[in-house]
Amino acid sequence: MAELFEITQEHVDVIDDAIKVARRYEIMMGDKQRLGITGEVGDIKACFKYNFKLAKITQSPGYDAVDEEGKRVQIRTRRIVPGRKTIDSKRLSTFTKDKFDYSLLIFLDREYDIDEIWKAEASALESIIWQLPKRNPTINAFKQVGELIYEKNPSA
Repeated sequence: MAELFEITQEHVDVIDDAIKVARRYEIMMGDKQRLGITGEVGDIKACFKYNFKLAKITQSPGYDAVDEEGKRVQIRTRRIVPGRKTIDSKRLSTFTKDKFDYSLLIFLDREYDIDEIWKAEASALESIIWQLPKRNPTINAFKQVGELIYEKNPSA
């Protein structure tokens, strides 16, 4: 198992500082350029929210974090920015061939706040991952086998 980081408020504060810089840069560039921090933001925020430990090496075999029960978690993050193409048809990054227990799909809003979190068990994802040469399902396919576990503004 990879060496793990316990994510603290200090980590969140540093990520919040990075978000401020990223947003400032995006605004300066007319919202046409991004700094590419979405994945790191999702990892830190998910780990802090759920008290996961983050794998020290982000390229660790098959997982990004470990939950309180010792289960291995792959985290995928997408940022939803109004005015962009619909996101459900977009593909996620490649799932490794290594073992993990479940995956979280984090959706961030324009300001990098968590908007939604979807969870899918590895066993459910296998049926869609292994059909694809690059093991990179669409967001819609992930949602079909997963469940919504957090929603910032649930519609009621």
